Amino acid sequence: MPFTIDSRPEVARMPLDAPNTVMLKAGCAPGEPLRVPSPFVTVAEDDRAAGGPLCRVPGVTFGFGPGSRYRKQVGVVDGRLRTCSVVWKAPGTPDEPAAQYVMAGDPRMAALFAGLPEGAGHGLVRTGCNGRPTVFYGNAGSGLRGSGRPGDRRVFENFTESVSRRIGCGAGEGA
Repeated sequence: MPFTIDSRPEVARMPLDAPNTVMLKAGCAPGEPLRVPSPFVTVAEDDRAAGGPLCRVPGVTFGFGPGSRYRKQVGVVDGRLRTCSVVWKAPGTPDEPAAQYVMAGDPRMAALFAGLPEGAGHGLVRTGCNGRPTVFYGNAGSGLRGSGRPGDRRVFENFTESVSRRIGCGAGEGA
């Protein structure tokens, strides 16, 4: 069933709406509700066709066949949140998510990944960066699974290593 997701700022507020509501009902809400502290940045891409490297992250590449209907989508790009995705586009149907890569360096955003299996093999790594809990997440859906170049796990490791450097995480700063 197709559905519509709101604008980027509205989507960013969604993970905060639940705790705000719960804290309000429990009587422990802070004076100010949780909010997204900075504007979202969208990086314009000259070519939206999927190719390498995805979202300009070295080593994040997939082997797409000729005539592929995959498209990359660069989302948020800042020091506390980075998103990159690949979607499958078919005429007359909504875009279907095919791969997602996220770096969440805000404690509340990182907490959203609590309870998920961890490790590079699961596509989820927790670390510390500049004293903040930071999460790196990557998932290739069934349509792309096995097409990461040189391999799916290495693509995730490349994402983690490259974005870590870009946001200034020191080597060996594990949490």
